Amino acid sequence: MMRAFYADAASGRWLGVYTGGLETPPGAIAVPSGPDDGRQVWNGTAWEWPVDIIRAEKIAAIERRFERALEAGLAFGGKALQIRPQDQINLTTMGNEARWSVAANAPWPAGFAWRMADDSFLSVPDAATMIALAEAEKAEVYRLNQVKWQHIDAVRALTEAGVIADYDINAAW
Repeated sequence: MMRAFYADAASGRWLGVYTGGLETPPGAIAVPSGPDDGRQVWNGTAWEWPVDIIRAEKIAAIERRFERALEAGLAFGGKALQIRPQDQINLTTMGNEARWSVAANAPWPAGFAWRMADDSFLSVPDAATMIALAEAEKAEVYRLNQVKWQHIDAVRALTEAGVIADYDINAAW
């Protein structure tokens, strides 16, 4: 029994493998083999990845790289400050509390310390130090977002699959 592989003549999408007669299904073209992945399309000589899939995978890789940068934290006071999304909320809240403390001329809690990435504590002796800590986090998260957005915009502007696949997402982090 003969096996034949087919792709849609108009879109290049994989139709499947058929056994039996030699008659080509309507709207299909015979191809020498099936794709490695059903999302690939036939370009007339080989199976290739569509640009939109390569672009989506590259953008997902940029998002993962951004998350790793947040996980790595920020150097502050000789230690690594955690700046993951859950840490950002805490830092913003305490930065605002410190601003209120300054505005109200209220005392800052004695012995206040911030837990760092290595589970040690960084002394935060006054409201100004807490404000500086929160501002440093805010500036770094904004910087990392800018790097992420620049990479995503660059990938979206590219039109060739090979160029998108070769785009280096590791610059400027």
